[in-house]
Amino acid sequence: MDRESSGRQIAHVAAFTAQGSNAGDILLPAVLRDAITFYGGGIDWKAIHARSAVDESTIDEINSTQGLIIGGGGLFLRDTNANQISGWQWPCSVEQIKRIRVPFCAMGVGYNRFRGQADFDPVFTDNIRVFVERAQFVGLRNTGSMNSIRSYLPTELHSKIRFQPCLTTLIAKLYPHLILRESESSFLALNCAFDRPELRYGNDKESILKSISQGVKTVADRFGLSIKYYSHYSADEEMIPVLRSQGIDCEVVDLSKFDSREIIAAYSEPALAIGMRGHSQMIPFGCNTPILSLISHDKLQWFLDDINRSEWGVDLHQANIAEQIIERGSQILSAPSIVAEFLEESQSSLWEVARGSITEFLGCMPIAKELGSCHLQEKNNESV
Repeated sequence: MDRESSGRQIAHVAAFTAQGSNAGDILLPAVLRDAITFYGGGIDWKAIHARSAVDESTIDEINSTQGLIIGGGGLFLRDTNANQISGWQWPCSVEQIKRIRVPFCAMGVGYNRFRGQADFDPVFTDNIRVFVERAQFVGLRNTGSMNSIRSYLPTELHSKIRFQPCLTTLIAKLYPHLILRESESSFLALNCAFDRPELRYGNDKESILKSISQGVKTVADRFGLSIKYYSHYSADEEMIPVLRSQGIDCEVVDLSKFDSREIIAAYSEPALAIGMRGHSQMIPFGCNTPILSLISHDKLQWFLDDINRSEWGVDLHQANIAEQIIERGSQILSAPSIVAEFLEESQSSLWEVARGSITEFLGCMPIAKELGSCHLQEKNNESV
């Protein structure tokens, strides 16, 4: 049997997104697949959209493959694809989970509940318990997500919850030929998010946005940089008139219209990426671009805590937002060689974790047991 096309079929549940929608979700599934193909060789992927209804034919399709991967992305969220079947984005019932006969895992998934957001409905607790029981492992993309999911589980299942970084944080490891950084960048990139504004900003939206604008402008002026506004999703463009009201006439880059390679190229260029969306943090980090996170969701702080750089974030519900952006952004830009070395070392550590989980899961599949683990070798990676 041909190693490169050996009938190794893997079903993949993810929030697949076409160009024109959320930039992070355009890139994420492709990067995850490439990382697995990097070790598993030729794979016949069967895509299943995370928000599509699950019926008997869906389970039959999964069971016709060698295995199933769910993720990555913030799938543990109650109000995107709200349902009373699972309580989270993939509406697969307890009974349907029990009918899955092939090995499966979650990989790089996030607990995406917002601050102040209502808890999951009771159906979630039953569903996630059975999901974890049946999975080979459940890989969550930060320690905060791990702790949150464990709170819904009996103690005996806690060991099946593990850290598995989002594969977008490892872009430079997967595609070193695409990271074409110039010696000196001439601009910083800014992204802000406007989904669920009441949860992100509370009653202080106007003042928070003005403070962000003032802080970013001061950092850019101090280091002789221009500003580009990176829109991941159409709603992000609400920030543009705010910036202009503060005297910032920036170039707008609509990443939602880019393909995967163009998104990687865009985030390989800035001297500093200042972002509010999770993937405006993780993608530039993965491209070895320095980051400063605007924290309106716990997941951004959780990521920084995991890489031991809690100071690379500014919480938008603390005082002196502009001053903190200026201080922390200036510290990062003043130490480019130290930051660059840290980014590379941190990625190397995350890569070891990620590839361990990938090779473990590939080793669970029947085809791997037939061929032997020696066939799980690193391949040249040219996809995306």
